[in-house]
Amino acid sequence: MHHPRAAASAVSSSASTLPKRATSLPILYAIALLCVAPALANAQALLPEVPAAVEGAGAEASGADASTPVSTVTVTGALDREGENSFAAKKATLFKGVQDIRDIPQPVTVLTRQFLDDRVLPDLQEVMKNTPGVTVDYTDSERVGYYARGYAIDALQIDGLTMNQGGSIFVQPDTAVLERVEILRGASGMLRGSGNPSATVNLVRKRPTDSFQASAGLTLGSWDRRRLEADVSSPLNASGSIRGRVVAVKDKKAFFQKARKEDREVLYAVVEADLAPNTLLTASLQHTDLDATGAWGNLPSALDGSPLNLPRDTYLGAASNFWNRYNDQAMLELEHRFGNGWNVKLDASYTGLHMKPGGFKQTSFSRTSTTNPYLANVSTSVYSGDTSNQRVLSGVANGPFRLFGREHRLTVGAESLDVDTIGTSGYFNINPRTNVDIRTWNPYTSYPEAFYAPGNGSAYVAPGTETSQKGVYATTRLSLADPLALLLGARASWWDYQVPSAPAGNYRIEREITPYAGITYDITNNVNAYASYTEIFSPQNYKDRSGSILAPVRGEDYEAGLKGTFLGGRLNASLALFRINNNGKAAQDLASGTPCLPWYPTGYCYVSGGKQRSEGFEAEVSGEVLPGWQVMGGYTNTRTRYLSDSTAANVGQPLRSMDPKHLLRLFTSYRAGGALRGWTVGGGASVQSDTYVKSGVLTARQGGYAVFNAMAAYRFDKTWSAQVNVNNLFDKLYYAKYVTTGFSNYYGDPRNVLVSLRAAY
Repeated sequence: MHHPRAAASAVSSSASTLPKRATSLPILYAIALLCVAPALANAQALLPEVPAAVEGAGAEASGADASTPVSTVTVTGALDREGENSFAAKKATLFKGVQDIRDIPQPVTVLTRQFLDDRVLPDLQEVMKNTPGVTVDYTDSERVGYYARGYAIDALQIDGLTMNQGGSIFVQPDTAVLERVEILRGASGMLRGSGNPSATVNLVRKRPTDSFQASAGLTLGSWDRRRLEADVSSPLNASGSIRGRVVAVKDKKAFFQKARKEDREVLYAVVEADLAPNTLLTASLQHTDLDATGAWGNLPSALDGSPLNLPRDTYLGAASNFWNRYNDQAMLELEHRFGNGWNVKLDASYTGLHMKPGGFKQTSFSRTSTTNPYLANVSTSVYSGDTSNQRVLSGVANGPFRLFGREHRLTVGAESLDVDTIGTSGYFNINPRTNVDIRTWNPYTSYPEAFYAPGNGSAYVAPGTETSQKGVYATTRLSLADPLALLLGARASWWDYQVPSAPAGNYRIEREITPYAGITYDITNNVNAYASYTEIFSPQNYKDRSGSILAPVRGEDYEAGLKGTFLGGRLNASLALFRINNNGKAAQDLASGTPCLPWYPTGYCYVSGGKQRSEGFEAEVSGEVLPGWQVMGGYTNTRTRYLSDSTAANVGQPLRSMDPKHLLRLFTSYRAGGALRGWTVGGGASVQSDTYVKSGVLTARQGGYAVFNAMAAYRFDKTWSAQVNVNNLFDKLYYAKYVTTGFSNYYGDPRNVLVSLRAAY
C-alpha cells in the first residue's frame, strides 16, 4: 500500500550501521556440516536401530512395499507422521506428487512439525528467519519479503497450489495449521509458471487422522505474549470413512517497541471422506483475522547514513494506528488411485485477502531538515477496500509405465490461476505536522488521533487489476539403469495482465515454454549425485522501438550436487552447487532516442539488455545424528552481481548487498534418556557475514553477527509437557533491515522468552 508522497519514506528505509568486524564462524560451521555426514555414515553400524514406532518414522519404516497399492488415507498419514520426533523427512509433495527427496535434482529443505515445535515458530515470518538459505526483508512491519539466491520469493504454495502474497493485505500464515514446510531452492517454472529463480515454499497443512487425537497449548512470553492453540481430529462416523480436524488459535502480543500490539485469530477445519476404497474427497476452510497497530516505516539514520542509536523501544507512530485485515481460504480436492499404480488428483481453491472496512490508519514520517536528523514531518493516511481474490484449478495424473523392459514414471497436468484485485482508496496527508523532534516523540501523547475531513487530506485511488496464468505440463522419470534416472519435462504457459480502468497498461505472454531436465545417479545405497537444468520466466511491461512487448526475463538455473540418507533414514545430508543466469531484463535503448514516440513521450524505448548472475554452494544436514540428538543446519555461500544493466553503476555490484555472502542457520536438540528421561535441551544460532547498502554517495555497513537461541523442555507423562525457549540469548543488538536514507531502520528482536505448556491426548 502506498500513496504518492509517503510511499517513498515507507519503502526506501534508512541506514543503520554497526561496527564492522570480520567473522569466520560461517566458514567453520560449513566445514563442520560437510564433515558430519560421511563420519556418521561410517558409524552407522555402531548405532542401535530405533524402532520406527518409537521414532515416528515414515512409510518406509512400516515395512510396506512401496509398489503395493494402498488407500489415500494411509499414504497421507504416513507422510504426515514423518515429522514426529524427528527433524528429518524422506519425502516432499511440492513436485506435483509425493516424491523421495533424493529423487528431486534440486536442493530441498523440509522443516518438520518437530522442528517447528522445538523452535516455537508461530508464523511464516519466524519460519523463514530459521530456514537455511533464506533472508528476510521489510518494506514495513506488515509487508515482509523473503529472498533466496539474491531474488525475491514471489509466491507461496498452500498444499501445492500457488498463492500470491498480496502485499499489504497478506497475513503471515500461522504454523498451528501446518504439518511441515517444504522449500525447493532455485528456478521452478515447471512447477508454477512465472516467477523469480529464487525458491518455492510449500505450506503443507494438517489432515484428519484415522483415530481420535487432541492437543492444546498455552504460550506466555515477553512483551505480554499470550497464545492459545487447540487441535482436535477424529473419525466422524462409526466406520471411520469420514474424518475431520479443527485447529483454532488465539494469539495476542505486544512488541518491544512502545504502543505496538497484535491480535490474531485462526480457525481451520478440514474433512476427508472415502467415497470408495481408493477415492478420497477433502474439503477445507480457513479463516485468519489480524488486528495490528503496524509500523508504516520505522527509524531514521543520521544524515551521513550512520545510526542515530535511538532506543530500541522507539516507535515512530501513534498508539491509535491500525492495520486490520483478514484472509480466507477454501479448498476442495478429489483424489483417486487406480489399481495399476496411477493416481489422479483434481484441486480447486479460493483465497481472499481483504483489508477490513476502514482498516488502515498509519502515520508517515519524512525528513524536515538537511542539517538536523532528528526533525521530521508527520502526517496520517487512511485507506480501505484493498482486496485480492484468487482462484486456482489444478488437475494432475501420475503413474508408472513400462518401456524397453524397465519401469518409468510420467506426470501430466494442467492448472490455472486467476487473481483479481480491488485497489485501495482513501486519503493521505491528513493532519500534517512539521518540525517534530523524534527524540521526544511519545506515541500515546505527541500526536492526537487523526481523522479525515474535507480539506484535511488528499484523495488516492489505486486501480484494480486482473491477472490470469494458465499452464499445461508433463514430466517423465526414465529409469535408464538401476542406479541411473533421467528426468525430462516442459511446461507451456499463457499469462495475461489487465488494468480495466487503464487499458494501455494491459499486456500478455503467449505460450511461454519452460524446459526442465535432470539426472540422478545412485553412487551407493546411501548417496546419490544429481545435476539439473531448470528455467523460470518473469513477464515485464516494456516496449521496444516497434511497440512490441519485450520477451520475459528468463532465469536459467544450473544445479549439481550430492544427497545422502544415513542411519537407516534418520539423517539427511546434501551438498549443492548452483549458477543462475537471469537474462533479458529491460534496459534503456539509447539508440532509440528520447522521446521514443509514441510509446514513451518522455523517455527511451527498451531492449532486453540486462543480465544478472547468482552462484554459490549450499550444505545441509537434518535429522538424528545419534539416538535422541536432532540437528537442523544449513550453510549457504551466495555471490550475486549485475553483468549488464541500464544503470552503469550497477554493473559488477551484487544484486542485493544486504544479503550476506555467508549464512548459517543451525539448531540442535537432545532428548535425554536414563535418569534424565523426559528432558529435552537444545540450542542454535543464526550466523551471517557483513553486509552493506549504498545510496548515491552514502554507504552503510553492518558487521557479521550471530544470534543464539536455547530451549529446554520436560515431558511429565504421555499427556503433559512444558517448554522454555529463549531467543537472542545474549541480547545481540543488530539491525534486521537498514539502508542509507528514509525512515525504515528495523532493530532485530531483543532477548525474549517463551514458556509453553502443552497437553496431548
